[in-house]
Amino acid sequence: MILDYSHRDHGGEWQAEKYPVYLDTTPCHLGGDRQWFLCPARGCGRRVAILYGGAIFACRHCYHLAYPSQREKPGDRAARRADYIRDKLGWKPGILNGPGWKKPKGMHWRTYERLCREHDALSDRALIGIMEHLGLHSGHF
Repeated sequence: MILDYSHRDHGGEWQAEKYPVYLDTTPCHLGGDRQWFLCPARGCGRRVAILYGGAIFACRHCYHLAYPSQREKPGDRAARRADYIRDKLGWKPGILNGPGWKKPKGMHWRTYERLCREHDALSDRALIGIMEHLGLHSGHF
């Protein structure tokens, strides 16, 4: 495929761009094929599903883009993971809401107890992160 477009940086002069973007195909497990872009940035060539616009279209690695979870602070990540466990257990979201104290029907006790332990450890980690954000350290309260 040939990309042919014009762009400008911060209101500057329009620049014409025209370059090929090659495609690659991989077989799917249940039949059929999957199409991929090969990143057109110089020296890259990664097989990717999405190209991001800018001066040229390129992959997230070339533009140094991060997923939101990669920018999370440890306390925020722990709170998100604790909420994931709360959802599995059917508890109200939010670590400050306390545990639901009820095992979901059909869940093994061993699984329930393991998830409760993981939730408690993650909640503690998230609360420490909140205290650090507020400037409260373990020796100050």
